Amino acid sequence: MVVLIMLIGAGLVYWAVGQLYARYWNKGLSVEIRFSSDHAVKGDEIELIETVANRKYLPLPYIYVKFQTDKSLFFLGKDGSNAVSDKAYRNDVFSLMNYQQAVRRIPLRCTKRGIYRIRNVQMVSTGAFMGDVLAAESAQDAVITVYPKTADTDRLAVPFFQMMGTVERNKYLYEDHFMFRGIREYQSYDSMNQVNWTATAKSGQLMVNQYNESTCQQVCILLNVEPEGMIPKEKLSEESISIASGLAQMFIEQGIQVSLLSNARNGETGEEAVVYGASGLAHLNNVNTVLAGLDLSLSVREFKDIIKEMQNGVYGEDYRAVPGSTNMTYIMISQNRRENLKEGYRQLTGGISGNVSGGAGNGGMWIVPYFIDEREEVFPAGMTDSMDFTAWEVDRNDG
Repeated sequence: MVVLIMLIGAGLVYWAVGQLYARYWNKGLSVEIRFSSDHAVKGDEIELIETVANRKYLPLPYIYVKFQTDKSLFFLGKDGSNAVSDKAYRNDVFSLMNYQQAVRRIPLRCTKRGIYRIRNVQMVSTGAFMGDVLAAESAQDAVITVYPKTADTDRLAVPFFQMMGTVERNKYLYEDHFMFRGIREYQSYDSMNQVNWTATAKSGQLMVNQYNESTCQQVCILLNVEPEGMIPKEKLSEESISIASGLAQMFIEQGIQVSLLSNARNGETGEEAVVYGASGLAHLNNVNTVLAGLDLSLSVREFKDIIKEMQNGVYGEDYRAVPGSTNMTYIMISQNRRENLKEGYRQLTGGISGNVSGGAGNGGMWIVPYFIDEREEVFPAGMTDSMDFTAWEVDRNDG
């Protein structure tokens, strides 16, 4: 009888402990997931920071923290993530005593531009006697914006400033560091990065470079992600986005106002990309944030319709095309070269003439990304056209 009572008592204790543990295991338990930076550039390595805190007397021998994110955030190290479809899954184990906090920093590489979020995590533990599975969720707001990797715009320096040379004038609006004008003595208002150290060494006093300035007050980047044929070429569209980012950075660093229009749409809102003209570092971040959020899997409308809307003042008077005007320089990035698009662009820029290989024109430039092995198809030998194209070669096997 005594043994039976002891067994019943032990069973009641076992049941009570199990019930109490199941009821209170996640009380005072918190999980925070955040990225070490709000933004990064494609290819950057950052950290995902997990903070798990147990603010109660009850210890937690095993806590599994589970969450998922996009596989484009590639977890580094031997405990890297498992990629299934378009998701990467994490399952991290923690052991916490009473009133203990654990912080884990997980390195990852941003392999693709985009805006990535972690909205919730699942916390899983075993029962007091390892026989039950206990689970709870915690809402999160971890977000990182991965900017596109900027293209090397030095490839465009010569054709662009040949174009700008056609509208150069004596009253200058911004300095052009590609048009050298001469050397003079240093003045107190000059920047040290203008110092010509070779001339300084020869003359024995500080000398600075002088540059001509150009009339372009604003640059409008037109980003068209329509494919040339029926089959989308995502790599060319991604390269187009990188070119747009590189151009924005190049011009904003020179103090030029940059705007952006595109038929590519935001993955969350479905809206087309429209960035009105401004300058400065904050504006560059804004442009890159918009570019990061573009979803190339969404359908796009023909870019000629956007050009028509610009001509009709839909985007405001600052974007209305005025034939022959040099106040706005339009730079279109488009692998698509349909005739109706060419005609719209001619009207927008006030007419462009020259040979295909040039890339110079009055008020505009058209950059054509294409695969190296398709050059003869894109620019056939002996091709003649009244539109100037600037060729941008892309290696389909690179990256």
